Formats: sequence, structure tokens, C-alpha cells
Amino acid sequence: MPYTTNQLKRRIQAGVVLPTLHFKNAEICLLDLAIRGDRIVLFPVHDRYAETIFTEFNASITRYMIPKPADDISEIREFIDVAKTAMTLRTSVFCAVCCKQSHEFLGICAFEGQKSASTPELGLWIKKSAHGNRYGLEAMETLFNWAIDNIDFDFAVYPVDKANAPSSAIAEHLGGEIAYEKLAKSQSGFTLNEVVYHVPGL
Repeated sequence: MPYTTNQLKRRIQAGVVLPTLHFKNAEICLLDLAIRGDRIVLFPVHDRYAETIFTEFNASITRYMIPKPADDISEIREFIDVAKTAMTLRTSVFCAVCCKQSHEFLGICAFEGQKSASTPELGLWIKKSAHGNRYGLEAMETLFNWAIDNIDFDFAVYPVDKANAPSSAIAEHLGGEIAYEKLAKSQSGFTLNEVVYHVPGL
């Protein structure tokens, strides 16, 4: 995810919020979403997922991400509170990826506002035990197609580490093209060799 909880929290507390995303339906309530794919459903992040997120968002999952695993579950609860505030302000969309049949938690995906509402950023992680089932691809495709139908934007930014081939495959499946490369430092102390995809909106 592009922003850490502390960064989002500081922005909100200071009254420095990101621009509101350009929703086509002004009445849409992001906290009531249920976006359905073939096998998965996307629900707004919620406190009921906190313990599972704390367990599953571990060092293996964050290896190619900017954030590090939470040291305490209170950090996860704070992330959820901040994410819900961002959705209330209509600056970002944070969803839990769940199995359509059982509602088992699978991961998190996001469509996050940036300094320009026309160039939001995509984010995704899927828990280790669910890898290999293409849930990440389906989640991002489901969220991105929903965004195209409901939000006006020029393109979405999707940064991935060069070593993270599955994420690159997702970006390219969505029609993304490499815009530039950069080095980034993760909170876990790793240097990430990122390629930044631009995924065009329609």
C-alpha cells in the first residue's frame, strides 16, 4: 500500500486530506459495498478482520512491500479505523477480499487516492495459504472493473518489485504498461527495485 497508517493518520489529523475520488454516483456509500467476482467478494475493511490480518500480514507477505508487519494488533485496528475514515471521506477504497461461498478472509485490495484524484494507486496482498489460486488476479480485476464503472480517473498507478512476478502479471493483465522504475526502501529495511505500471482507465 502506498501510505502507512501513520502517514494517513497524520494527514487526517492535520486536516490535510487527499482529493475526493471522482465518483459517477454521488450517492454511493463506500462502507456498504459488496463487489462480487466469480469466486470472491470484496467487502469494506472491518474490525472483524483485525485478528486475521494481524496473523496473515507477516514478513513473508511484506517482503516486496513498503509496510512492515504490525508489532501489535492495535496497529491493525488503527489501520482499519484510518481506512474507514478515508472511505467516509471518499478519498480511497479499502476492501477485504473474501471467499464468495464461505466469506473466508483472503487478503486486502485497495484503490487509493493520491495527490491527484485522476491517478489513484492500486494495492493488494493475499494471505500465504491462499496463494496459487489466482485470487489476487480476480480481486484486482474485480476492483478495477468496479472502479472503471464508478470512478472517473485517467490511469491507476501500480508499483511492484521486479522480483514479484505474480504482481507484474496482474498489472499486465489489467492492461498496465511500465511507466518508470525506481528504488524504494521498505519499512523492514529492504531495498525494493520497483517498476511502476500505469493502468489506463476507460
